[in-house]
Amino acid sequence: MKLIIGRTIVLSAILLVTAFPSATAQAQQPRSAGPSTTKATVEVKSESGTIPLKREEQIAFMFVDAINSLQDDCSRHAAEPCTLEALVRGPRAQDTFGVPKLKFDPNASDPNYTYKVVLTGHNWEIWANPQKPGLGGFYARGRAGGKWYNPAGPATANSTKITESSIDGDLFWEQ
Repeated sequence: MKLIIGRTIVLSAILLVTAFPSATAQAQQPRSAGPSTTKATVEVKSESGTIPLKREEQIAFMFVDAINSLQDDCSRHAAEPCTLEALVRGPRAQDTFGVPKLKFDPNASDPNYTYKVVLTGHNWEIWANPQKPGLGGFYARGRAGGKWYNPAGPATANSTKITESSIDGDLFWEQ
């Protein structure tokens, strides 16, 4: 009886691989552990020059930048308000352009920050508030409002204004 069960299990596995090769291949591929595994390089500048960011702050900035970029697409192409929850699952589009979604849920995948998005008409505000001492916060306003950084905690529009930024590599959004 044990031999028959063994053959049944092996045959079942062979059938699964044959019937669903792409699902099996996906299951064998290593999954990204989350945003902290990114190899992207981040540079942020103010009028005073380059702002030295810790890696945790770079990841928070990448989320703020991705959310800000997606909000711009959402304001033109989404059939619903682009709350943070909608950006995570993928907003419903009102046209064929479509709206990309976040690659990761920032609040579920980044233990160092709490993320918040507030929508007011066609404008938006984004916060990345640090949850650990020693980390700075970020704030962004949509529709050409800008981005700000506070090295000592949550940021506001009175914090250090970010005048230039670049992310080379991974972005935290996908189609």
